[in-house]
Amino acid sequence: MKNQIKSYKWQNIIDKITPENCRIGTDVLLIEDANAFRAERMIGEHPFKGDMSITIIYDVGEAVFKIDMYKYHVKAPAVITIMAGQTCELISYSEDLQGRAISVSSSFTDSLFVGVERGYIHRLYSSMISNPLTNLDKDHNVFSQYYQLLKNVVQSPISEFKIDAARHLTLAMFYGYAHMKHDLMSNMKGSNRQDDIYAAFLDAVGNNYKKERELGFYANQLCITAKHLSYVVKEVSGRTALDIIEDYVITEVKALLLSTNMTIQQISDYLNFPSQSVFGKYFKRLIGISPKAYRNMKKN
Repeated sequence: MKNQIKSYKWQNIIDKITPENCRIGTDVLLIEDANAFRAERMIGEHPFKGDMSITIIYDVGEAVFKIDMYKYHVKAPAVITIMAGQTCELISYSEDLQGRAISVSSSFTDSLFVGVERGYIHRLYSSMISNPLTNLDKDHNVFSQYYQLLKNVVQSPISEFKIDAARHLTLAMFYGYAHMKHDLMSNMKGSNRQDDIYAAFLDAVGNNYKKERELGFYANQLCITAKHLSYVVKEVSGRTALDIIEDYVITEVKALLLSTNMTIQQISDYLNFPSQSVFGKYFKRLIGISPKAYRNMKKN
């Protein structure tokens, strides 16, 4: 299948840095020091994609993340969640940044909502994708207690019901806090016409950049002229619409080069370039070196 990615490597890296007393198989992994992600060059230096979901509870410090091209300023205490398949990059961070992380497999996440109405799950997932950052303030203890209870489950000598206990604990946490948070967040956004156009443009790019890289396509999607779209995007973001489209494409390429074992040809096909040669020229025009050279440089 042309558009299927099979070779993410970050789950293996998290597995490697997680001791036996901080895991339930490969479904639930607890990282006591989230700085281990940076030590393993997973978070920071370049974009990455993964086949697991990561929730990081930051206790101290500040950081700026880019998740699916949106920037989020994390100021502890805060929680940020990166869902499986999202593209993430750590842009900057304070030297005192400290936190703990929970990594869960896609099968664990899927099991949480077995039997739940599909439309509801889609709305919830969309909300979590759109709102990955939660500033905690007075709610810091809620997440700290959840982490500690989950750790107690993971480290229990009784192994028979560990995964079920972790699942029910996570569901209790979700229904007691996160569900309310996402319901509230969906009603908190106000905007004007230009903001609406810009948001619709970003949604359209996020859904179509793997196939469409021409401004005219996005203008047609929004039922406005390319000139008006260019004006609005520049007014709202200070960047050109083409820059944003190219940023989506290049960030995806970097993540695939460094997070998977896909060949250059496979990445070119996945992003619907007419040929590997065209893909290589596109990447080199924007980055200054070939995709192969970029992959080799970042591995060293």
